[in-house]
Amino acid sequence: MAVPPDDRSLTSRILGWVRGGERSGTDRARAAGPPVATKVLSKFIAAVGQRASPVVLDLGPVVGSNVSFLGEQLGCRLLVEDLYSDLDRLTRAGQLETLTEVLSSRLTYAPESFDAILCWDVFDYLDKPAAKALGQRVGQWVKPGGVVLCFFSTVANTAATYTRYVITDAQHLQHRTSPASHARRTVFQNRDIDRLFPGMAVTESVLLQNKTREVLLRKPVPKA
Repeated sequence: MAVPPDDRSLTSRILGWVRGGERSGTDRARAAGPPVATKVLSKFIAAVGQRASPVVLDLGPVVGSNVSFLGEQLGCRLLVEDLYSDLDRLTRAGQLETLTEVLSSRLTYAPESFDAILCWDVFDYLDKPAAKALGQRVGQWVKPGGVVLCFFSTVANTAATYTRYVITDAQHLQHRTSPASHARRTVFQNRDIDRLFPGMAVTESVLLQNKTREVLLRKPVPKA
């Protein structure tokens, strides 16, 4: 579906809107140590901040403080789609193989609906066919000049947990883990990441000490 016209109050325009709310399961999330440095988030924020009245899509769970932070820093409209909940629901139902079809039927945004998309580490939990399908849609949803932020683990990890990334400031994230029905499935190499997002280019790729690769992609602006 296309992003709806802006007919909301001033407060909702500043803070954005959130589909759903803080789910009860998020209350079980626990902090996993002090804030962790992030090298790419500040570049994502700077890129989005240059755009007028940006619209941002967050594919992670609802985090109230992130909604406030992004709204205050960017004056953006924010839509949250918790794909981790979809993964859990389908895993519990024994229907994970239908994920690609579910995403295709549920996420029906028009092309070039968003100025930026936060993917966090959701691709780590997908098999390659589902990751390819989602990557193609992400590339279509972003406007020319728009950016996408992704985290990719460079080591295999079968722990059945999700990480909720809580923005402390533009340079730090707090990692809060919570139980999951679905463990990480795929380690993507650099060449795999390049292929996940047709029509987009990697502009930043930083490997952190915790073996996470932070990636910022940008959709080129067509030449006149």
